[in-house]
Amino acid sequence: MAKRVIKRKSTTVCSRNGGTMTESQYFSKIRSMLRSGFRYWKPMQLALEASSRPSQSTNKRIKKEYQCAKCKKWFKRADVEIDHIEEAGSLNKYEDIVPFIERLTKEDITSYQILCKPDHTIKTNLYKQLKKKTNGK
Repeated sequence: MAKRVIKRKSTTVCSRNGGTMTESQYFSKIRSMLRSGFRYWKPMQLALEASSRPSQSTNKRIKKEYQCAKCKKWFKRADVEIDHIEEAGSLNKYEDIVPFIERLTKEDITSYQILCKPDHTIKTNLYKQLKKKTNGK
């Protein structure tokens, strides 16, 4: 017996990119492009370098390892992320662009910390939960 597919009418208006994107998708794309464009921001790279040491591993391919600011353990580069201590925040409208860029591109290396992926995920999820509670969603 074949499943019957029920098409639902979308209540979200696709008003961007020739009617193919919602407002949310549009600003999400801008946010993503800004983040990738500033991936190698010098103060972020200096913060990463400050948390590194020569590798203690027997694997000669790994040249450096990085200390997580939270758990203080040492990790290879693929297992850490550069975290903005002050969240870059949301980008939902044009008025959010300048404050978002200002928070994204802090000049002080102490505005960034190196976190292992599990600790960064925990911090991000806590931020999202707090944001939901304060926005009443």
